[in-house]
Amino acid sequence: METPVLLKISGLSKSFGPVRALRDVGFELRAGEIHAIAGENGAGKSTLMKVIDGILSPDSGDIQVDGRSVSISSPLAAQKLGIGFVHQEIALCPDISVAENIFMSITNASKAVLMNYRDLEKRATAILARLGHIDPTAMVRNLSISQQQMVEIAKALTLDCRILIFDEPTAALTEREAQKLFEIIHQLAGEGIGIIYISHRMAEIFDNCDRVTVLRDGRYITTLDIAGTTPEQ
Repeated sequence: METPVLLKISGLSKSFGPVRALRDVGFELRAGEIHAIAGENGAGKSTLMKVIDGILSPDSGDIQVDGRSVSISSPLAAQKLGIGFVHQEIALCPDISVAENIFMSITNASKAVLMNYRDLEKRATAILARLGHIDPTAMVRNLSISQQQMVEIAKALTLDCRILIFDEPTAALTEREAQKLFEIIHQLAGEGIGIIYISHRMAEIFDNCDRVTVLRDGRYITTLDIAGTTPEQ
């Protein structure tokens, strides 16, 4: 049985004045896959992810989620389609608890208002149990960077995201913290979540990803299965 395609990008182009950031780019993300997007600075990785997350609108091209063409006009629209983004820069409120941060996401705001703090803690505990041991009552300012990253992932999981984007997630992590993160990423992929992994670190890509799509100067170059491919290729 063929693995379902969660996300399909076709013919995507985006320009900023005379600068063509993306030129006819395309790739597919399958359920349960860890799919790397690789390329040097200026390759178009960030622009592509911003289009998928609804931060930027493409000039042309097609985006399909579950086989249906969609228009992603904002990050909120992306969330409603099941797309979550764990940014390189942590965006949490430091002076409130882990549980409160998890349920501050825009699409859950109206529900969270109707819940008391004990309910928040209970739901946060259930979500955090999938990611490791983090106290839902802890203040975010007292967490390590890797723990804060887990809170960001938990926020995405509250939205039932089936597509999760990681942007250079190990940049500020120790080797041990990075290994823990990869364990979580593989766990999420095992649950059927499609992972888009942005990195310039070839070792991370070859150790953890199933396929890699290579961009150069805003152009699609190739998509390769990691098995049977070498970093030199």
